[in-house]
Amino acid sequence: MSQSKKTIFVTLFFSIFSAVMGVGIVVPLLPVYAMSVGAGGFYVALIFGSFSLSRTIMLPLFGSASDRNGRRPYLVTGLIAYVLISFAFIFIKSVNGLIGVRFIQGIASAMIMPSAQAYIADITPAGKEGSIMGLFNLSVFAGLSIGPLIGGVINDYWGMDPAFLSMGVLAFIGYLLCILYLPQTKEEKVFSQLRGGG
Repeated sequence: MSQSKKTIFVTLFFSIFSAVMGVGIVVPLLPVYAMSVGAGGFYVALIFGSFSLSRTIMLPLFGSASDRNGRRPYLVTGLIAYVLISFAFIFIKSVNGLIGVRFIQGIASAMIMPSAQAYIADITPAGKEGSIMGLFNLSVFAGLSIGPLIGGVINDYWGMDPAFLSMGVLAFIGYLLCILYLPQTKEEKVFSQLRGGG
């Protein structure tokens, strides 16, 4: 793998790690937060289910769109959406509002993950697909493992709002990494292939 491709890999790894860790901080606290604004068990399930529903619907659509338009636009849009969603969690104090925010968060997630995974596939040398993708997936599962631990500590010492802000800060770090270190869309492999560039 060339140096430029290594830079892309490292950028994607830490961008996804930051974003997923931020989500991991918040998700275990959501049932407590939802109940504090009046949600019963059924509505807690809706809050979680709305994320999965929108993500399931939108994943193939954004995956296909990233094949046509490049990976970077969807990555940066999804990550900045996560930043905005973190503030929405703080200010929305209704059950229906939480369902809506989680629905939008699922859409943002559908922008991020297929684009990142496809980008990794684009830069992976032939014969290294399994090892590179396995290494990249460490970013997801490490974030999901560390996030809840950090979220519990933040909530115990400082409360729920700082936990939501932490998700936003971590997503913003991922956004900055993508803006600063990912090549412009016109330089992506999928973009050049689509336009007959190789």
